[in-house]
Amino acid sequence: MSTREPNQLDELERENESLRRAISLLHQIANLVRGSLELEPTCYAVLTGVTAGVGLGLNRAMLFLVDEHDRNTLLGVAAVGPSDAADADRVWKSIESDAPDLDGLYRAGLRRSANPGPLDRRVRSISVPVDGNNPISLALRRAATVCDGTDDLDGLLHLPTAVAAPLRARDSVQGVLYADNRFTERRVDPIAELVFSMVADHAGRAIATAHHYERVAHQARTDALTGLGHHGAMMEAVAEAAAHARSAGAPLGLAMIDLDDFKKVNDTLGHRAGDALLAGVAARLRSGVRAGETPFRYDGEEFAVLLPGADRRTVAEAGERIRHALEQQAFPVGAGRTLTLTCSVGVASQSPAEVDARALIESADAALLRAKAAGKNRVEQAAVAAGR
Repeated sequence: MSTREPNQLDELERENESLRRAISLLHQIANLVRGSLELEPTCYAVLTGVTAGVGLGLNRAMLFLVDEHDRNTLLGVAAVGPSDAADADRVWKSIESDAPDLDGLYRAGLRRSANPGPLDRRVRSISVPVDGNNPISLALRRAATVCDGTDDLDGLLHLPTAVAAPLRARDSVQGVLYADNRFTERRVDPIAELVFSMVADHAGRAIATAHHYERVAHQARTDALTGLGHHGAMMEAVAEAAAHARSAGAPLGLAMIDLDDFKKVNDTLGHRAGDALLAGVAARLRSGVRAGETPFRYDGEEFAVLLPGADRRTVAEAGERIRHALEQQAFPVGAGRTLTLTCSVGVASQSPAEVDARALIESADAALLRAKAAGKNRVEQAAVAAGR
C-alpha cells in the first residue's frame, strides 16, 4: 500500500463526516422552520442554523428580501451576529459555557429579536440595489452562490470570507442569504459553501410559505374596504393589550369614533361616495396615529383607536386629536367632489388594577353615545369608575 492511500482515506473520512454534519444540520433547520409559519421566526431559524457553532458556525448572517413594491431593491429584514470582536468573544464564551443545542439558541435569539442588537438594527435599516456589485446583489442577479464582489454598503460586509446565496422559491427568487467570518477571518470551505447554498434553497421555500401564510392571515383579519383591522381583530387586540397592561402595570385607553350624519352621504351621493369616504377616513387615521396606537374599523361608520399606556388625560387629548384630524380637511368622494366631515368620539381609560377588555369597550362606547346625544362633533370621556 502506498503512503498516499491512508491520507486519501483520512480525507474521504473527513469529507464524509462533513456531509453527515451537513445532513444533520439541514434536518435541524427544517424542524425549526416547520415550527412556525410566520416570517420573523422563519428568518431567525435560518440565521441561527448558519451562525450557531452547532450549525455552520459562521460569525454573522443576514437576510435580504426583494421589496414587493420595487423589484429592483433588496430590503434588510434580519441579522444574527456580534457587533464587534469584544462582543464576539463574550457571546462565544457564553455559548461554550452553556452548551445549548440549535433549538435553544434559536429560541434565545427569537426572544432577543424584540430588542434587536446593533447588527440587526443596521441590516433592517438598509436597502440594497439589485444592480450593485456587492455579493448580495450579484447572488440575486446570477441566481447562484457567490463569494466575490465589492463592498458598496459602507463597510457592512467582510469580502475575504463572504458568501451569498439566492433564496429560491418555486417560481421566483425571494431574496439573498449572506454570511461571513469577519472576526475569525476563516474562509468558507467548499463543503460549507455547498451546505450554505442548500440552506438558502430551503430558506427560500420556507420564506415563500411564510409570506403566503401572513398574507392570508392578514386578509382574514382585515376589513377589505379600509385595510384596517376589522371588529374581530380589534376584540383580539384589546384583549391582548389588556393582558399586557395588567402584567406591565400600565394604563390602557380606547377611543371609539362615529362619523356624524354618515347616512346622509349614502342617501344623497350614493354608496360609492360613502365607500370613498370610509376609505379616506381609514387612511387619515392610519397616517395620524402615533407610535403604539392602532386604528380599527369597528362596524359600519364606526372606527376605534387602541391607545396602550394612555391615562385619562392622554385619551382625552387623543380624542381631540382624532376629531380635529378628520374635520380639518375635506375628503375626496369621487367625480371631483369633496366632503367635509365631523365625528363624535368617546374615550375611556383604565388603570392597571381595573383593566378589563370588555369593560373598556363598553365604557368608550357609552361615552360615544353621550357625545352624539350632546350634539355631535365633540369628545366625551367615560365616567370615572367608583372607588377611583
